[in-house]
Amino acid sequence: MRRFALAVIAGFFAVPAAAQEPWASSYFPYLLGNPTDGLMGVVRWQRVRNAPYFLEHTDEKDVINPLTFRGAVSAEIGAGTLGSRFVRVEARLPGVRPGWRFHGVLAAERQGRFGFYGVGSDIEQTDQADPNANVYRVHRDRLLARAEVTRTVVGPLKIAIGAFFDHTRFAALPGSTLFGTRFGTDVGRSNLVIRPALVLDTRDREFTPSKGVLLEVGAGLGTARESSLGNPADGSWHGLFYAQAKAYASIREGTVVAARGVWRSLATEAPLSARSMVPGWEREFGVAGPDGHRSFPAGALVARGIEMASAEIRHDLLNAGDFGAMTLLAFVDYARLDDQQSLGLVRSTDQFGGGGGVAIRILRSAILAMNFAGGTHGFNFTMGTGWTF
Repeated sequence: MRRFALAVIAGFFAVPAAAQEPWASSYFPYLLGNPTDGLMGVVRWQRVRNAPYFLEHTDEKDVINPLTFRGAVSAEIGAGTLGSRFVRVEARLPGVRPGWRFHGVLAAERQGRFGFYGVGSDIEQTDQADPNANVYRVHRDRLLARAEVTRTVVGPLKIAIGAFFDHTRFAALPGSTLFGTRFGTDVGRSNLVIRPALVLDTRDREFTPSKGVLLEVGAGLGTARESSLGNPADGSWHGLFYAQAKAYASIREGTVVAARGVWRSLATEAPLSARSMVPGWEREFGVAGPDGHRSFPAGALVARGIEMASAEIRHDLLNAGDFGAMTLLAFVDYARLDDQQSLGLVRSTDQFGGGGGVAIRILRSAILAMNFAGGTHGFNFTMGTGWTF
């Protein structure tokens, strides 16, 4: 029976030998820096099998493969000067079997100065003169396990089923902080989310899109519940719904205009850990920080209901093709936070911001982006290992 099971698995993932590219390994260090982690050194190992460059290559037509690789497995570890540290193992397998994609992550991480500006409209009370002070910071520890399977339905339409577990603990920093005043010493919850989603993907390339759209709508159930933030609730599930749309257009050679709209709604019993994040196909992202509203540090925007919009221009200052590029960025970000207050009232706040930055791409898929943004709550600098969207 064991040999039969192994044979079935091997047959499922098998592709014709002539179509396979060899696996290749690489090792490299890099540096990140932001108000959450300080200066962080990271060491990364990855093993990749590239995908064919062309889907169709004839005298009449060249069709570039939107996939950069058939499969990639990576491991990385990092530590920062503000007490942040993480270890992460990830497998991305978008092309090992026609019509299927597989994605898995295991990680343990700690953010030494995760942002906490309050919940919902509480952010309006933040001291705008010093929004990066420790009074608006909290320790966040997370254990993560994520698995997702995607099946092509027809053409660019796909269905994805994911199971995502995290155990998140927030701990107040020493001294008087906003988090400590509201919640005391710490808040910790374990949350398992089951989430199906429909995805429509017409992008020309996944890592460096210049045209096309990515549309996604999903719903899910999570196990963690809080009757009021910080206090457990009876029952077994909380609900979530979300949708996001990304669009890309090349207005001239080397210049791309990109836009994103996001909507996410959580049940009133959803835990604090879920309110600063947005689920997504193969990638969750923060409402604030390098993947969200760049005028705020990671964790600063927390709410049950989120509406977001972003637009940016990406212009290649230097483009060496598949060897790499240096890209200038200009962007605007917006977020609307809705959260239930006392007596069942819902209060909202609108947060605008914008700025610019630079992104460095190495080969086809390694991207390091630096964002300089400002808004009503001051200046913020973030770095990310990829496009914001």
